Amino acid sequence: MSFPVQFGFLQVGLILLVVVALALLVTAVIKVRKVGMRALLARGASGLALMVTAVVALWVATLMQTYLGLTGEIKAAHLTVNSVPGSEHRLKVDLTLFGDDAHPEQRRAYDVEGDMWVLQADIVELEPWVNAIGFHSGYKVTRLYGQRLDGVATSQHQIFLNGEDQDFFTDMRAGRWWTEPFVRSAYGNAVISMPGEYDIYISRDAIKTRQTGR
Repeated sequence: MSFPVQFGFLQVGLILLVVVALALLVTAVIKVRKVGMRALLARGASGLALMVTAVVALWVATLMQTYLGLTGEIKAAHLTVNSVPGSEHRLKVDLTLFGDDAHPEQRRAYDVEGDMWVLQADIVELEPWVNAIGFHSGYKVTRLYGQRLDGVATSQHQIFLNGEDQDFFTDMRAGRWWTEPFVRSAYGNAVISMPGEYDIYISRDAIKTRQTGR
């Protein structure tokens, strides 16, 4: 399961600014015991002004980061899907799963029964405030299979990607993914489309596809 981090330098700087402002206020309270109220008014006022400025700026930055967290997407995979000539209800799927620091990139071709392809992912949707501090919802692309346009069930088993995901759904049923206040929901989500070339994206709550190479 991948949990990409999108934490910017702006937020780091603003948090440091808040820490400095708090330090000014604390030292002012300590100082007033030694030299009187004048130190509190001088040092404490400047610290309070800096604190208010930093909190307002941090609030604005958090709103921006929340928007990015709610609208941002991670490019997770690329597919090239072609019908197999002379074979009815057969597809050749060339799939690339993009990696990250903890997972290598994977490229492989699959023979899939059906007229449409289906790519499924496990999604761990985080609470908006967790997205706001820079964490993207977790995901893992887990299954590839096909469907027929005429609605007849295929006989081919689903293809597991990145290992199997049965433990994920077992944990869901047991409620182990409901780790409040961080996780809002955990579920499987799939995208279905016709042969073509596609990029696969993961948003904060879903797997999505966009056709390329037109």
